Amino acid sequence: MMPARTVSAMVFGLLAVLLGGVCSPAAPAASALTRADIEADWARQAEVRRPQAAPTPGLDAAGGCDGVINGKWGFHTAHEKLPWWQVDLGAETRVGRVRLYNRCDGFAGRAASFLLLASPNGVTFREVYRHDGTVFFGHSDGKPLEVDLDGEPARFLRIQLPGEDYLHLDEVEVFPTGSEVNAALGRPATQSSVSEWSSAHREAGDSLLDTAAVIARGRALAGNLRTLDADAGAELRRFEAAAARAEALPSDASPKDREQAKEKLLWAVRALSFKNPLLDFDDILFVKRAPTLFPHVSDQYYGWFSRGGGGIYVLSGFKGEHPRVRCLTEGWPEGNFLRPDLSHDGARVLFAYCRHYPDLAETADKTDRDALPEDSFYHLYEMDLNGGGVRQLTRGRYNDFDGRYLPNGDIVFCSTRKGVSLQADRDSAAATLAATQPESFVRCGGDLKRPVPVFTLHRMDPDGGNLCAISAFENFEWTPAVAADGQVIYARWDYIDRFNGHFMSLWSTRPDGTNAQLVYGNFTTRPQCVFEARPVPGSRRLVFTATAHHSITGGSLVLLDRALGTEFEAPLERITPEVCFPETEGSPSSYYAGPWPLSEDHYLVSWSDRPLPPHTYMKPGDPRNPPNASGLYLYDRFGNLTLLHRDPDISCEMPIPLKPRTAPPVVADTVDWAAPKDGTFLLQDVYRGLGPGVAPGEVDRLRVVAVVPKVQPFMNQPVLGVSAEDTGKFVLGTVPVEADGSAHFATPSGVPVFFQALDRAGRALRTMRTLTYVQPGQTLGCVGCHESRDSAPAPQRSFLAARRAPSRLRPEPDGAWPLRYDTLVQPVLDRACVQCHRPGHDDVRAANLDLTPEKSYDTLMGYAEEDLKKLAFERDYSETGDSPSLKSRLMALLTADGGHAGVRLEKDDLYRLSLWMDTYAHRQGAFSEQQEAELVAFRKSLSGLLQE
Repeated sequence: MMPARTVSAMVFGLLAVLLGGVCSPAAPAASALTRADIEADWARQAEVRRPQAAPTPGLDAAGGCDGVINGKWGFHTAHEKLPWWQVDLGAETRVGRVRLYNRCDGFAGRAASFLLLASPNGVTFREVYRHDGTVFFGHSDGKPLEVDLDGEPARFLRIQLPGEDYLHLDEVEVFPTGSEVNAALGRPATQSSVSEWSSAHREAGDSLLDTAAVIARGRALAGNLRTLDADAGAELRRFEAAAARAEALPSDASPKDREQAKEKLLWAVRALSFKNPLLDFDDILFVKRAPTLFPHVSDQYYGWFSRGGGGIYVLSGFKGEHPRVRCLTEGWPEGNFLRPDLSHDGARVLFAYCRHYPDLAETADKTDRDALPEDSFYHLYEMDLNGGGVRQLTRGRYNDFDGRYLPNGDIVFCSTRKGVSLQADRDSAAATLAATQPESFVRCGGDLKRPVPVFTLHRMDPDGGNLCAISAFENFEWTPAVAADGQVIYARWDYIDRFNGHFMSLWSTRPDGTNAQLVYGNFTTRPQCVFEARPVPGSRRLVFTATAHHSITGGSLVLLDRALGTEFEAPLERITPEVCFPETEGSPSSYYAGPWPLSEDHYLVSWSDRPLPPHTYMKPGDPRNPPNASGLYLYDRFGNLTLLHRDPDISCEMPIPLKPRTAPPVVADTVDWAAPKDGTFLLQDVYRGLGPGVAPGEVDRLRVVAVVPKVQPFMNQPVLGVSAEDTGKFVLGTVPVEADGSAHFATPSGVPVFFQALDRAGRALRTMRTLTYVQPGQTLGCVGCHESRDSAPAPQRSFLAARRAPSRLRPEPDGAWPLRYDTLVQPVLDRACVQCHRPGHDDVRAANLDLTPEKSYDTLMGYAEEDLKKLAFERDYSETGDSPSLKSRLMALLTADGGHAGVRLEKDDLYRLSLWMDTYAHRQGAFSEQQEAELVAFRKSLSGLLQE
């Protein structure tokens, strides 16, 4: 139990005197918003609110011949076979030479073996030049690559890579014979694909603040207000009069007259906006804060990168002419406040706060957390709306944030307390109260100065007691909220054996941590991150912020209708279409965040008139990461953006109507945390969704693979296998699949796992591309394997596996738990292969394929043109029949009739090789020797779940 600590206002007042207070109330006579502020905001909107096109092959390719040479990429294809870029010169041209500028960083070598192709018609191409592999640059050294074509005729010139990779260059210039005029400049171009690094290289469209656009949006708002029975007669007449005057202006009207007419329109639309009956509140709760010094979806929530200033505030009278702002945290030590929530009765505020230490961001080793001040970490606090009754709910050297009130009064929140425990539960959370426990880390980033500890969902009582990890997920989870049905919706980063950039998708769970289910986006790459999802009142839809991976939370606002699907564009409606999806579609000039829906049509939001800051550590004062980017606005689905409050010095975020709201229904807890630490899975029919290529009876058993936390902070270290970002693993075992496709088996609770459907030879037919877990005593059911998420179970059917007790896990061979190549695979090679495949053997060809312990892993990875390495590398999808053991040329060689060179491997030996290949060819599955030892001990502790 962790009792809450009441913090005396007197103590904070004394600290404020000594250290300088965080916020101070507005001067009594001063309005928080003036007429000049509003008109200045309209002028700024006119500059930056312009339609932005999503990148297409043509729009991105234009960056390769736009005359911009800066050492970066002008265009960027996806990772694919034979990627290409081409330009249309407009007519057949005798080309004298082509000048190429490469991107000037560590990826310049990708273009070192390009082909130059020419075509008269854009259909048939001939090779006219092949580069020799020499890396070239251009902008950084003043030495672009010059290719002499000696008058080669061409209308279309194409640059293509001969293998599988990304293609990107800075600029391509084409000079006709005898000319110094670049014939490619500004010409139409296209390319084979786009990627998340692609951009729309064209001028923005007309401003959304143009007079015609203002009139159209105002009329749409007026029509909407009529359906809401708004008492807005005078405002509607005022708007129509202003619209009529603007439309009646002669074509030769002066700019001043046009500007005055538009200004009257904007004031009329603003007055209309405030007559919305959904604005049945007078006060708005919000936070003032400066964004993180390290813009990234994870680092923005670490106290050591925070900036000082701001606090928790209330905006009052925002619909009137003289709104006021008051600070609820006056006198607190300078710090950073984060993402508040309001209790359902409207009486209490829950928020995260950390004290600001100016030198902490430069600390060389942040993993020694006991050397850091405890209050430099974000902790959760609660206070009354009058600023009194302050209670600190969490403590310790962990970042606790994004607290959300559950319907029963408990609190769900995100925390770095997940740690390195192999089982996440109440015990793992309780251990964080006794001492500073080690944290787990992201696989693809970090070091001692920038550790990236993982945060996941936790829960506690209203007073901070009964702390519990309700998620066993291996990676990050973000922005929880309570859905209309009482479940928790949140985002999680699901890169299990696949590319790390995408797949920050939307999930739901019961408040006790059971039944984690995908809501949207397990295979969707655009948008990249589905953050800040909230239920829309009176609607089945959710609103979320489509945000970037490599920046702070912010982007385009989207409505999601899950009834229309769980993947891709079909279930989405972009309600801020002028802002493209950041990073995957371009770099928007402004962004939205923190949407609070009043209906499907109306929202409180924060809006920034500056772009998202780039992904790098940024010292205070860096103009790319301003502390004051965002303000509070009322936004409607028709595009009207109405300023409510801006502070010229610091961002204003997370607006919440200050009024009671109906709590969602309470979802009953089902977990007995004192019960044995195991649960069961019930699979009804493995063949549902598995694919037409798998016949009934072909699946013999399921393999249960568990995932371990990363225990040290260094980016991509240790390299476990083929990819530097591999998931750490161990294989719990296999369980039988019945004749009807059902399976029923027990697993340890609080352990993230995925499944593989195996054929009778033990080869994976298909692999799960996410993680799941059970809580103590829980039975988690699924309909099939890769079936539709909305599939219903077969009616009135008794599954064979359900008629018996849960299967116990059948352990795999030595080397599967812990996972180790030298224990799992090398013994097979030593028995059957090394006698020939070793240095000094008489057969030179066999000797060159060295399978001795020191060389065998690299030898197998390089065999057959790195065939196995390619099969085992990060793969975003798992298709039926596409596993490494079924596709590899090595396995085909070993299982051919008669074997290989007269050697036939035993069935168990082939199974060991299949197991290794299908768990993606790791050298090892643990991140340290200590973790390996813990895995050995963990296996012994689970003897009751394992077959003898």
